[in-house]
Amino acid sequence: MTRYRYHAFHAALGAVALAASCALASAEGAGSGQKQGPALVERYVAAFNAHDADGFRDVIADNYVQHNGRAGQGLAGTQATLRGYFTTFPDMHVQVDDLIIDGDKVVARLTITATHSHPVQLGPNAPIFQPTGKKLSWGDIEIWRVADGKFAEHWDQSDLAGLARQMRAD
Repeated sequence: MTRYRYHAFHAALGAVALAASCALASAEGAGSGQKQGPALVERYVAAFNAHDADGFRDVIADNYVQHNGRAGQGLAGTQATLRGYFTTFPDMHVQVDDLIIDGDKVVARLTITATHSHPVQLGPNAPIFQPTGKKLSWGDIEIWRVADGKFAEHWDQSDLAGLARQMRAD
C-alpha cells in the first residue's frame, strides 16, 4: 500500500470509527426521554401541584439550562421562580393535556389554572395587573431535554397575551 493510500485508508477508518461512536452515544442518549420522560413529567406535575419547590430536586438537574428568560438558571433558580409563582397564585394548578416524547426530548401541552388574588407583572417593564379575583386559565407548551435521569434543559411558550386579557379589570 502506498503511503498516500495508507494515510487515506486510516483516515477513512478513523472517520468511520468516530461516526460509529457518535451514533452509539447519540442512540444511548436518544432514548432517555422515551424511558424516563413520562415518570419525570409525573413527578414534575406532582411537585408543581403540591407547590413543593423542594420536590423538583428529583426532576431537575442542578445545572438546568433555562431558555425562557422569565426563570432563573439551574435547579436553585428554577425553585426560586416557582416559589414566586406559588406565592402569587396560591391555588396554581397544572394539567397535562398532551405528552410527546422523541429521543431525549419531552414535550408537554399544559393547561394552567389559578385565581388572580395577588398583583401580577408578566415581565420587566410590563404593567402590573391588580387582583381581580377571576379564575384564570392559560395554555403552555413545555419542552425539556432529558439527560442523566433528569430534565437538563428547558424551553417553553406560554399564552401570556391570553393571560393578560383575562387579568384586565372589566
